[in-house]
Amino acid sequence: MKIYIDILLVTNAIMTLIMLEAAGRICHKVISPLRLLTACSVGGLSSLVMAIDSRGYFTAVLIVVIKLAGAVFTVLIAFGCKDPWQLLRYFIIYCAVDAVFTGIVVTLWQISGSKVIFFRNLTVYFDISLFKLALACGIAYGLLCLYENITRRCFNRVAKYEAIYENGGCIVKVPAICDSGNRLCDSFTGTPVVVFCCDRLFYHYDLDRDEPDPLSGFRLIPCSTVSGEGIIHITAAGSVKIIDDKDRVHNVRCYVGIKPSLNGKSRAIFNPALLG
Repeated sequence: MKIYIDILLVTNAIMTLIMLEAAGRICHKVISPLRLLTACSVGGLSSLVMAIDSRGYFTAVLIVVIKLAGAVFTVLIAFGCKDPWQLLRYFIIYCAVDAVFTGIVVTLWQISGSKVIFFRNLTVYFDISLFKLALACGIAYGLLCLYENITRRCFNRVAKYEAIYENGGCIVKVPAICDSGNRLCDSFTGTPVVVFCCDRLFYHYDLDRDEPDPLSGFRLIPCSTVSGEGIIHITAAGSVKIIDDKDRVHNVRCYVGIKPSLNGKSRAIFNPALLG
């Protein structure tokens, strides 16, 4: 089979993108576009091992080492790990996603006997044009967005939840929305953010100022949830509990984002993954 370098690099970069996004969802970690682009480039470049003749034992070991090193650098760049244990956690999750994805591809290759899929040196190559590849990715992305939109609108709001925020003498209890699209995380620690749209909290902490008081414990980050897009104040102070429709109380580890209420109605927005 004739292998085209451009298609090899692009296909593996796209597969890296898919696996990083999947790992990010599992870890509740939002990867910045720059980190994602750089990590995908590393993933694409690691596919060049397909050109190595792997008939020798030491050559085969070298290929495995290169692929593992590429995976480590990909995870390190994408998730910005701050310590070895965090790197190990993200690496294991990424490798698990990689194994599942590669297993599916190889199984389809074996069953169908397809000449479109080629697997060699732990690397997958798709013998299709870049136009068809881009079209397929566009369709897949569109279907994913449609699925998430339908899930968010039709299913996530069926169950009724309540959220309780407590910080010292300040205790607020509001209805909560379970939103799988809320992947807002603290950019420094990767900790998920539960968004409280509540006037009482917003004005209690004087968050109507243009810039937060450096001593208040709040800082500004961009956000995008069912409540819209914009800037939100977040803090690590206080604790959050989610009460589900079966009256079970979940103590969640999160940051707290505070915005004004929506149409005069207070509510909290959280990702269902926080409930475990």
